[in-house]
Amino acid sequence: MNPIHPGYARNNDPYLRKRRVRRLLVSLAVLAGLSALGFLAVAGVRALGAGAGRGKPTRAETLELWESGDYASLLAACDSALAVDPLDSFFLTFKGFASFYSGTAVPEAEERLALMDEAIFSLRKALVDPKAPLVPQVRYVLGKAYFHKGQDYYDEALAELEAAVGGGYSPVDAWEYLALAAQATGQTQLSLGYFAEAMSRYPESSELKLAAARASLDSGDLAKAESLALSAAASTEDAYLLERADFLLGEVCRAGGRHDEALARYAAIRERNPESADAWYHEGLVLADKGDAIGARAAWRKAISIDPMHAGARQKLAERS
Repeated sequence: MNPIHPGYARNNDPYLRKRRVRRLLVSLAVLAGLSALGFLAVAGVRALGAGAGRGKPTRAETLELWESGDYASLLAACDSALAVDPLDSFFLTFKGFASFYSGTAVPEAEERLALMDEAIFSLRKALVDPKAPLVPQVRYVLGKAYFHKGQDYYDEALAELEAAVGGGYSPVDAWEYLALAAQATGQTQLSLGYFAEAMSRYPESSELKLAAARASLDSGDLAKAESLALSAAASTEDAYLLERADFLLGEVCRAGGRHDEALARYAAIRERNPESADAWYHEGLVLADKGDAIGARAAWRKAISIDPMHAGARQKLAERS
């Protein structure tokens, strides 16, 4: 029985037939709309993928940017490639390289450290891939990035640089970084070996000679320290290096009990740089060693007159005689 129109069967009722048609049309419209949305979604994903593919640089293009030294463009290219494949060790490697060398050229400490962090993150991520390229070179740059982050990271710098050298990649500055990191972490004998290797590869470097002289002095080898410092002074005209050499030679003379020679070194520093508070401070140490307490305190007061915040001189003047 048809409750709406009792004179018609359900299948023949014109009202119910129209309502069924409307429902069918609505259903078809909904299905068509969903199909269209699905098509658009798939098309959109494909378009994004195609766009990403077009934006991804080739490896040859990336290497050209690296060889040109255009680190800003190299970073942009690597970021474009990594947006498509975040685990591509090739592009992670060159992003790490570009971040490091960009950081070395940045004067602001905060920005430089941020770039070093980016270099470390990218290079360590690249090394997760067992087929990562240029592994010894990655270890080398990674070690230098750790070194530039400061003394708290020198152990990591040593480990990575030693891995680079062990892997067959050992440019001159790798040995210098190794020597300086070992020296700063108190591994004096290890640093001396690294300095010797560095100087054998770059014998004309006054900077290296002075650093090695400091390590020799710290190890108690006064003769070696003096020889290296004298060689450094003779091979440079740089005023800063000459002053560093004289300070070190003054320490060598003082440690060896050669007080008058030490005083002559500090006098030579003051002659070139009358505003050197450190020269007066060290002269005071030598005079104190000689038993001249009055002369020592006068020297420390002179240091403070030049640099009121000189910590060493202030401490000495605060000590009881």
